[in-house]
Amino acid sequence: MISQQLELLSESPSQWTPVAFVTPEIQKKEIKPFVLLALKELEGNPDSRTSSLQNANKFAAVRSVVRHIARLRSATKEPWNGNDMQTFLEGLSFSPECAAELTTLLCTDKIYENIPKHLRVKPGVINMQWKIDLSLSQSNIQSENANQQRTKEIMYRDTQIILVFNLTDGQTKTFRLSISKFHELRYIIASALKSMIILEKRKCMRKD
Repeated sequence: MISQQLELLSESPSQWTPVAFVTPEIQKKEIKPFVLLALKELEGNPDSRTSSLQNANKFAAVRSVVRHIARLRSATKEPWNGNDMQTFLEGLSFSPECAAELTTLLCTDKIYENIPKHLRVKPGVINMQWKIDLSLSQSNIQSENANQQRTKEIMYRDTQIILVFNLTDGQTKTFRLSISKFHELRYIIASALKSMIILEKRKCMRKD
């Protein structure tokens, strides 16, 4: 079974096709300098040597990996797992030696301390569970000794939908919504999905 961290690292596999063409050519001795240059760029302090690199395509491949992993670091509660990182990097066609060197560097939390917050991502949702809470509505029906019409009104007003989200950083978030707010949320999500489908069909959003 794939771990949560490896699943997060491996999102959007198609984006790595160009990187995987270059990574077999990268040597272990090039890894650390490339990582340091990529981190300086992320921190907003690019090194002048970056523009004159002879192996620009190799650096671009490593930079893509560093940006991806640094951006996702804030979405996980625990430090990166070395085995998951090694598996991910070898899946990008890095040699075992290069993957091991990169794993050592990228699993060191200290390197992410100066990454600007706007480059980080919020935790993702692993799964969602929901249930209906009738306790408040039933209590109010009994206290009012409500007739049939009034019971319907109380049920609609006081019934709550409980949503429980499990996040990629290990947190669990619980929300309580009235029936009307729950339907409003469903409408907003449906509208957003419809807009995404429309955008994906536009020529400007398609990859050549």
